[in-house]
Amino acid sequence: MIVDTRTAWTLEREGYYAVINGYKQPFLDLQATERAGDDRYRAGVSFSDVYAVFVFDRKLRQLIFEMTTLAEATLKTICAYRFTAVHRHEVNPYLFEDNYDSKKREKAKGLIGILRKILESAQSASENRSEPQSYLAHYVKEYDGEVPLWVLTNALTLGQIYWFYEALPSSVTGEIADSFTGLYNDSHKHRLPDNKRITTDRIDKIYRRIKDYRNICAHDERLYCAHPHDANVTIFQLVKDLRWVIDKKRYLEFLQRFNSLVMSLEEDVADDAYEIIREMGFSRDTEFSVQFTEYQQQMEKL
Repeated sequence: MIVDTRTAWTLEREGYYAVINGYKQPFLDLQATERAGDDRYRAGVSFSDVYAVFVFDRKLRQLIFEMTTLAEATLKTICAYRFTAVHRHEVNPYLFEDNYDSKKREKAKGLIGILRKILESAQSASENRSEPQSYLAHYVKEYDGEVPLWVLTNALTLGQIYWFYEALPSSVTGEIADSFTGLYNDSHKHRLPDNKRITTDRIDKIYRRIKDYRNICAHDERLYCAHPHDANVTIFQLVKDLRWVIDKKRYLEFLQRFNSLVMSLEEDVADDAYEIIREMGFSRDTEFSVQFTEYQQQMEKL
């Protein structure tokens, strides 16, 4: 590998394992590596090439984390609104098994245990606004332990609110799906026809993928080639998922930022960007710029 005066400086700050072990794969000479028994790079590969992919993946994680945070907020808001509308006269209705799907009682029991622990922690917490979750302590102490779901969801992780969604009865998840359809229609020129409405099954699959990719981002793991649970699950699939749960204006801005990020990668590692782009789920038969421009244009027309 070709190195320069910046190589040691970079490795002292980023770490050898994170950069090299994480992003060397596209640059290896696989036959030479097999013969030698340790890593051998293709002729002309430089450390700056590997580091460019490392930096690209970091920026990709930051972008995806930002977008999945928006998607998380929408799921929390809709779940809280729809569930509370059904149980508006009950105190902390999310703590009762009968309010969940009868076929998912074990899942509900586990979730209720988590929710109880959050509320119990709030009982002994300070109401000082500088303290984490002081808002929960305020509600617990001022309203005799009653904490509305739209307040409690602020203390839940994306995984926990997805868990909550999974455990709900179909009557409520159906209402949640209808809310997603309504939000989509509000921000698009063309309403979804009845046979294309956002379904509970689609919400379930979308948020399972969002949750998995969000966890990768949160733990600062390699993202571009991640295929959680299924080789067919890719970054491009996640990009397409987000269109259903983020308003159109923000989504189009996201697409532009994503496109710029990948185009910069193509400039930095022109000879090796193809393999990285393919791992993200784009076709091997068409240039990225052609594929993505076509997709952007389709989204703009909706």
